[in-house]
Amino acid sequence: MPFKDTASWNTMISGFAQKGVMGKARALFLAMPEKNSITWSAMISGFRVYAQHGAACNRAALVDTGVRYFDSMLKDYGVEARSDHYTCMVDLLCRAGKLVEAVDLIKRIPFKPYCTVFGTLLGACRIHKNLEMAEFAAENLLNLDPKSAAGDVQLANVYAAMNKSDHVARIRQSMKDNKVVKTPGYSWIELKSIVHEFRSGDKVHPELAFIHEKLNELEKKMKLAGYVPDLEFALHDVGEEQKKQFLLRHSEKLAILGS
Repeated sequence: MPFKDTASWNTMISGFAQKGVMGKARALFLAMPEKNSITWSAMISGFRVYAQHGAACNRAALVDTGVRYFDSMLKDYGVEARSDHYTCMVDLLCRAGKLVEAVDLIKRIPFKPYCTVFGTLLGACRIHKNLEMAEFAAENLLNLDPKSAAGDVQLANVYAAMNKSDHVARIRQSMKDNKVVKTPGYSWIELKSIVHEFRSGDKVHPELAFIHEKLNELEKKMKLAGYVPDLEFALHDVGEEQKKQFLLRHSEKLAILGS
């Protein structure tokens, strides 16, 4: 390219970072003559992705490097961190299991955090089964958006993971009393310029019988390969076999087989 503008630099950095090729992303970052907030978003997001999928021995070093990049924004380059930077950093720390550090960072945000920050923390609390921080995140989510079901549903997931069925029941009753409704998950797929819509437990798609037949065939092959469904977060008030069916007929699975 005869002329490389900021957008082209950011595009290349983001592409390498999202693929986990952090060495090349860093080389471009250092060579970039003028950086902006999008540049830091790309780099921090890359560390976040690689911290989850990279080797465990590298994870702590990646998090530390991500923190250094984040701190250098204002200190070395005079770029104010925005909401998306804080969200990326919280996600980076959470993916590495550093929930205490994530909460400390949230408390230092100089403006009112968005729901995504607390949603990210709450999702990590489910994985790491940290009840105290889960309740902190859920309370803040509820304060920011009282009518959203996200906080209640994710907190119920944490309780379910810790076998606290009475707490799950309390949240369900609270949602019912406050008329908080969880929006069903939908998946869409476009085939030959036609968009097909699926939802979990779909009963109306014209190809449903064929899709269920293929799902059942796939389930048998998966079981032969050693697949065991994880019912830890299946909160439906039904028996184990029906929970397996709910997981098997998730909207994304229906959409893929519908293609």
